[in-house]
Amino acid sequence: MKGGFNVTTSETHGLSQRGGKVVCFLRFGNKRKAPIPMIGSADLIIAAEKSTILDVLKYSKPDKSSILIVSAYERRVINVDYPSEEFFLKILNVNSDKNYILPVMRIVEKYQNLKIINMTILGYILKYLPMNKEELEDSIKNYFSGESLKLNLIALKDGYDL
Repeated sequence: MKGGFNVTTSETHGLSQRGGKVVCFLRFGNKRKAPIPMIGSADLIIAAEKSTILDVLKYSKPDKSSILIVSAYERRVINVDYPSEEFFLKILNVNSDKNYILPVMRIVEKYQNLKIINMTILGYILKYLPMNKEELEDSIKNYFSGESLKLNLIALKDGYDL
C-alpha cells in the first residue's frame, strides 16, 4: 500500500450470487497478519448494508472499544422481515461505545448512483485511519478516470464531510 503498510484481504461469498452477502476483510498495519481477524479483535467494523453488521459483530472487541460503522442502506428481500431501526441501535450499543449509522442514501439519491456507497463510507472512515485524504485521492486517480473519477472523488468528499 502507498503508505508503507502490510495489507491482506479476504472475502467470503456464501450464496452471494443468489442474493446472499459477501463479507470482506481488509487488514493493514506494520506487521503481516492473517487475512481474517480473530474473533473479538477488530478495531473497526464496517457494514455497507445494514443487516450485514449482524454477521460480523463477533469480531468486535469485548471491551466495546471497536468502532462500528453501518451504512443506512437496506437491501430487503421479498417476504423476509427486516429488523427495525431500534433493534439495530440496541445491538450496536451492546457491542460498542462508538457506533455510527451513516446516511449514505442521501448521497446516493443526490447523485442517482448506488455504486458510490463504498466510496462514501471510505470517505467517512478516513478520520479513523492512519492516512490522509490527499493520499487516498491520489490512489483513486490511478484506478478511475473521466466521469467515474469525478463521481468517486465527490462521494469520497461527501462521506468525509458526514
